[in-house]
Amino acid sequence: MADKSLVLGFLNEEGKKVSVRVNGVKDTLSQSEISAVMDTIILKNIFQSAGGDLKVKDYADMVDKTVDHIAVK
Repeated sequence: MADKSLVLGFLNEEGKKVSVRVNGVKDTLSQSEISAVMDTIILKNIFQSAGGDLKVKDYADMVDKTVDHIAVK
């Protein structure tokens, strides 16, 4: 079973890194779509962080995770 997630990295008001993981994303997301979502998150101040508001886009990683379940009975 394969599962994709998107990890969005930001810097907060204190300059500390904060990441947000979105599970079950589409394979077809473009760089411009991801950047636009990150801009919206910052603009609308959607998430709280211990170091203040998210202020700067830092990175975005598409993570492809494959899990093989093994029967142990």
